[in-house]
Amino acid sequence: MYKKVLTDLVIFLSGYLLIKWITIPHPFVLSEFFIGLVINPLKFFVASVVFFIGFLVTGKVIRELLHRTRKIGQKREKLGMNLFLEYLFLFIIFFLLFNMGWEQTLVFFSLSLFYGMISIEL
Repeated sequence: MYKKVLTDLVIFLSGYLLIKWITIPHPFVLSEFFIGLVINPLKFFVASVVFFIGFLVTGKVIRELLHRTRKIGQKREKLGMNLFLEYLFLFIIFFLLFNMGWEQTLVFFSLSLFYGMISIEL
């Protein structure tokens, strides 16, 4: 149980730090975005590391959730409250991050979902 809480905390913190450290100007101008990244290389590097860690952890959680859902579909495992709560917590994290910065959250979770889906072993 502590492991799941810790992974959810890592997902939220990495998404939060990504949103705070990689700012997207409105209206979006690509040159201003890149200039902001080049002017602050340390901030960009740390944000990239945080993104990579969060991306891998979120992909692993999604892979495990999809694997357990597939087991339920094949009747090898009963539907439990644990699985429902894990989906719910992931959705709550997504919702909170989406309200803070929808562009970064969309990139973060879509890449994590893609990574989690392609890493499933059949």
